[in-house]
Amino acid sequence: MSAILRCTRTLLRLTALLLFVVALSVPAFADDGQAKKPLKDTPQRVPARATAVSVEHEGADTAGTRLTFQLKELFNTASLFNLTDADTPKINLLVSTQPEFSSRPEIGSAYAIVWVYAESKGNLQYYLGRQVGVVSDATAAEVAQQIAERTDGIAVKYGYLFGK
Repeated sequence: MSAILRCTRTLLRLTALLLFVVALSVPAFADDGQAKKPLKDTPQRVPARATAVSVEHEGADTAGTRLTFQLKELFNTASLFNLTDADTPKINLLVSTQPEFSSRPEIGSAYAIVWVYAESKGNLQYYLGRQVGVVSDATAAEVAQQIAERTDGIAVKYGYLFGK
């Protein structure tokens, strides 16, 4: 009987403690007398972020040419980029490619890309980044996608240059 009595006392103490905690938290949730007005649902248009880019290619190898065409196609169709040759502030991708093996040019190409910012054609271009690698006809689309993603990262990082 004493075990039941001890359990009942413990249960009563826990209940009293729970009621005390609830009583303390009620003022936090109590209405302060002012009816809060719900916020008006007015969605705002998010400004478009399309970065002007240009791709310049140097090289005559097939895999490098395919990579350049894939890049231009991505930039021309993606909503994040505006492929242009106009004299406007833009990011230029300077792509240089050559056969990986001169005796077997169809195997693959080595490429080097330099990202530069050009305010206009008459101004000095500013270095933003670089990348080197190897590409084949089979991997050109995948490498172009990676370069486009890196270009978007550079555009975000140096977005202040465009003065938008």
